[in-house]
Amino acid sequence: MLVSVRSTPRSLCAAVTDMALVRKAAILVVDDEAAVRFAIARALEAQGHQVTAAADGREALERLRGATFELVICDIAMPHLDGIELCEIVRREPRTSSIPFLFLSAYQDIETRLKGLSAGADDFLGKPFSLNEMTYRVHRLLTNRSLPLVDERLEVNPNHLSQASLEQCLHLVCSQALSGQLSVILPDGAVGQVDFEEGKARRVRLESAAGETLTEECQALETILGSPCLAFTFSGQQTLDNAVLMSQITRIVEVEAGR
Repeated sequence: MLVSVRSTPRSLCAAVTDMALVRKAAILVVDDEAAVRFAIARALEAQGHQVTAAADGREALERLRGATFELVICDIAMPHLDGIELCEIVRREPRTSSIPFLFLSAYQDIETRLKGLSAGADDFLGKPFSLNEMTYRVHRLLTNRSLPLVDERLEVNPNHLSQASLEQCLHLVCSQALSGQLSVILPDGAVGQVDFEEGKARRVRLESAAGETLTEECQALETILGSPCLAFTFSGQQTLDNAVLMSQITRIVEVEAGR
């Protein structure tokens, strides 16, 4: 799962400011992958939301019957009770029928999307997905569902970076001499951070999900680059760093689309 940073010189601050003004909500996250639950919860809690997690549809039902939630974010393929069945139950019960429901799924075919929407989902986001795009969708569902699925003020499709690999992102950061912080979430929940100055790595950290330092700096970079990547984000030191990265990613996407 890849994480994107979307920006233009004018619009990035406006988008971030708008999201900061969103009322804080109680959100239920349902996914059978612990690392995915952790990544989503971390991103939403950073926005000030209160997050409750469930490992499958059956556990989610127990959570829903014991508390009130303002949004459900749910995987589709899960044991015991899948996301489609959960959504149908949520929509049938009067107490939960109006809760916004966002599907996350590795199944991105038309048939699966139609099943999800037919079950009563409000939105569908395919895996791998962008955490930044997800937080925008959450913002949209909690405030005004008439907002566009893509934040047009950002002028860049939020899924563009999601279509680039970590290796491509690293190559662009180095070749374009960008400054900023690259954050990577690994499957075990560990978080790696690499600080770049003009395209050169200056500081590397690798911490466990509990915040403990896992290894020395030189080994941390090898671990980050050699491990499967669940999600990543690049936060430029300046708005221009983000804009340059996204413009290069856009070119890659356009070239690959034209093949």
